[in-house]
Amino acid sequence: MSSLEGQGIMAYLAEAGRESELAAPAFQPAESKTRRLTTNGFVAAHLRSEPTEEPGNWDLRPCPFLADNTCTIYPVRPFGCRLFASLAPCAKSGAAEMPPGYLAASTIMLQLIEHLDNNGRWGTLVEVLGGLARKGQTEPFGEPTAPVPGFLIAPDERALVEPLLHALFDREINGQTFEQWLHGARS
Repeated sequence: MSSLEGQGIMAYLAEAGRESELAAPAFQPAESKTRRLTTNGFVAAHLRSEPTEEPGNWDLRPCPFLADNTCTIYPVRPFGCRLFASLAPCAKSGAAEMPPGYLAASTIMLQLIEHLDNNGRWGTLVEVLGGLARKGQTEPFGEPTAPVPGFLIAPDERALVEPLLHALFDREINGQTFEQWLHGARS
């Protein structure tokens, strides 16, 4: 997730008087041995035909906001959590069954969120929230966010995803298109 999303979660926790939760051991980041690619970093590397293999040391601990199988920050959960969907129960097959074009469209949204987090940071929920809670006390956390370098859309998904992009980029916000506004967000 991005630090932009993390700031929203931090405000939600502060409003509820729950900031102390971030001092719990569950918010101590797992050791990261190698640099990871942000969503836009992954796309940029792929577009440059560079290797995009991720390290095998992901933090796979359960989310610290999960209590009794319920998300305790549901109204402000990161987009990565919001985008999870399946056409069939995952327990039955062991994997999510996503509709065609869904993964590409979701990735585009993640890219746009990262793009909007200009001069922000990107990482796991634990890493970002822990870093924001300790801001100024330790070295920078996560990876720097990056602008959108382009989009990865498989040829068989192009007809499904391009109308979404056109509708989004052509939408007007304060007298300019979303695409113009988005470009200005990184300037």
